[in-house]
Amino acid sequence: MYRSAVLVNLAVFAACARFPVAPAEGGPVWTELTSEHFTVWTDADASRVRELIRRMELFHHVAAEVVYPAAPSSGRALAIVMRDDRELVEVSGDSRAFSMQAMRPLWQPTVFLSLTGTGQRTLVHELTHLISFSVIHNQPRWLAEGMAAYFEGAQLDADRTMVTLGAAPLRYGSNARMAPVALLFDWGRTLPAGIEHPLYQTAWALFAFLINEHKAELAHYLWLIDRAGDPANGAWRVQQQRAWARGFPSLPLDALDAQLQDWLQHGSHHELSFYVRPMDIAITARRLSDADAYAVRSYLLDGQTPEQRERGRAERSQALALEPTNVLAWSLLVMDGEKPTVSVGQAIAAAHPDDWRAWWLAALALENDRGDPAELDRARGQACELLARNAALVAPPQLCPAGLHASTP
Repeated sequence: MYRSAVLVNLAVFAACARFPVAPAEGGPVWTELTSEHFTVWTDADASRVRELIRRMELFHHVAAEVVYPAAPSSGRALAIVMRDDRELVEVSGDSRAFSMQAMRPLWQPTVFLSLTGTGQRTLVHELTHLISFSVIHNQPRWLAEGMAAYFEGAQLDADRTMVTLGAAPLRYGSNARMAPVALLFDWGRTLPAGIEHPLYQTAWALFAFLINEHKAELAHYLWLIDRAGDPANGAWRVQQQRAWARGFPSLPLDALDAQLQDWLQHGSHHELSFYVRPMDIAITARRLSDADAYAVRSYLLDGQTPEQRERGRAERSQALALEPTNVLAWSLLVMDGEKPTVSVGQAIAAAHPDDWRAWWLAALALENDRGDPAELDRARGQACELLARNAALVAPPQLCPAGLHASTP
């Protein structure tokens, strides 16, 4: 399951009084660990998180090999790993891991999980979302959920050298209650469970069918759907259908239900096995500053109720008191409609010249105060140059020229 609402909607159920205090107040330290494809923020034991990152990198290798062999390898997504289920419940009201597409304030695909409570199936499901969001920024929900359901059954042998996908029995079985395929193209917002369950089943079945019987066409379709535009656009359904028609000329939509049912009943379901070579996974670590820790906590604990909003503001205030140019704290303020002054924006960029968001904040300040056009062009150029180094990132609206991915808040 992934969530595409803005972050403030994640903490509706947060009861922040039980969340551990900040490091500056004697609470657990926050650490940033970085591997080839993941940045991890965590308040958990770093040695245990390293083992989790190794599992994440192994699965990334498998998923990329199966679905995205030609995709850029430079994408790095974000994982926020809480120490235990209780902390994750404080953030989202649920102990299950969840993921988000790239959106403000980080514009980076993100997964939220608990170190102690994440089972293999849930972890792989959410990692599939994370990896696919890093490659395909605009994707229909049926594709995201169908792909995640297909991969979540991945089986890794005891010595971690062989991964098997698509193993029988089928996830839902041939007698599963299915929805008309046409409904998948209208599936966006979260619906009641009784309505969504057949949609999940159909999404899984359709993706399994395509990867079994039409893998080359599926690869072309994935390329097309990433260029079909913004899902928030009213023409998204039409764009999806056009991408489908171009990607699957042998599978007209009006005949797809019958073909899918025939495959479920009588088709062949291949197991895909992959040898995973031993990998030397480099992981670097640094302790987050107290200011960064407060900013991360504000990101996690802010919400919709007055109490949650006050907690978020208090954590941000602490971050900015310790570091007036803190990039994440200012990015959160922008979500609330505030913008830095030109002098503050310039100070943020000077303090964090390697962070694209710092230059974005500088550009916002210059736009807001009608600053020097040459400085504005430079700030935008610096932000976009840094953005281009990470294929998982999505550019905020109007920041970068056509050709770099753009989305809406």
